[in-house]
Amino acid sequence: MLEDLVQIKTNLSYEQIRDILSCFKSINVKKNAHLLERDSVASQLFFIKKGCLRLYYITEDHNVLTRFMAFENTFLTSIVSFISREPSTEYIQAVEDSELLVITYDKFVHLRNTIPEWDKMYIHILEYGLTVITSKLSSLITQNATERYLSLLKNNPELVQRLSNSNLAAYLNISPETLSRLKSNI
Repeated sequence: MLEDLVQIKTNLSYEQIRDILSCFKSINVKKNAHLLERDSVASQLFFIKKGCLRLYYITEDHNVLTRFMAFENTFLTSIVSFISREPSTEYIQAVEDSELLVITYDKFVHLRNTIPEWDKMYIHILEYGLTVITSKLSSLITQNATERYLSLLKNNPELVQRLSNSNLAAYLNISPETLSRLKSNI
């Protein structure tokens, strides 16, 4: 859980970890609930205790493109909006009933200012996000739909097991019909 992750990534005392955890609020959200709407500033960072959240876009021609699916023990926000304080171009939605720990931007910055070691968590969050984004971009550029699906089956089978076909297709940047054809041929 969050406490374990903070212990692994930082050299904080028990008291400091307790203070950090007190800045997070526990919430439960229902499947399909939106936690961030487009054109809103991302003012919260979510840690997923249980469930799944997706970060997605809706294009001008109303296509839904999923940038990231986050599962247990993962942080999620619209990071550009969270950092820049500018309106987001993305949405965040619960894909499953989810249990989350939430920290506001103001409390997150307060922790950075009062507990310098907390920056190690910030770096972890940024590095994880950069790695995921780069990996996804690479797959979209270098792999066809079949290769992306096979890679997902090999490296992230939980996505295939837990997501609806429409969410899985949006994540792979393919149509639901293409996904159905891929599944029937494999």
